[in-house]
Amino acid sequence: SFSKELATSLSSRASMLSSRAAAAPRAVSRLASRLAPAGRRFSTQVADEPAEGVRQHPAMASSLTAIGTRDIFDADHDMFRELARSFFENEVAPFHAEWEAAGEVPRELWTKAGELGLLSNMVPEEYGGLGLDCKYPAIMWEEQSYSGCTGPGFAMHSDIVAPYITNYGTEEQKSRILPKLVSGEWIRAPPMTEPGAGAGFAN
Repeated sequence: SFSKELATSLSSRASMLSSRAAAAPRAVSRLASRLAPAGRRFSTQVADEPAEGVRQHPAMASSLTAIGTRDIFDADHDMFRELARSFFENEVAPFHAEWEAAGEVPRELWTKAGELGLLSNMVPEEYGGLGLDCKYPAIMWEEQSYSGCTGPGFAMHSDIVAPYITNYGTEEQKSRILPKLVSGEWIRAPPMTEPGAGAGFAN
């Protein structure tokens, strides 16, 4: 059958990659470990529960927003997603209409997000951050979009401004600014010159 042939092909490819993993970059060994059980994931049989160690495909889950799906994430990402989802459901959604009418989000929301590690979490630990990978901010984007709450501008602050400073700031700037971005004490957006508006920055 097609699924058996595919499983055989993928298993053969995984074996080849595994044999080279010792001398190859870390990414190759990761790919090999993911390809090994791929035949089971491509099965046309819908299981009630995914096989042990295999993350369920979103199309097979009870909801497209179900936690624990997609191979790009792991258990640590799932725990962070639960935290982010709870934050938007309990700290943002009930008050969003009120904030929209007022035209602003209270500063306390930012410091609460900072306390929970939801802001600027790719910032290195030496500057007060968690030093996490880029999938954690992606989870924040997804969970905010699922909540339907557009008010908090966390992404601009955490994933545009903070990386600029992390990568291009002086040591003095990083030590002074980044911890306050992580905590939510300071809220930042990028100032840029745009003659005539539009996306053509002067510099």
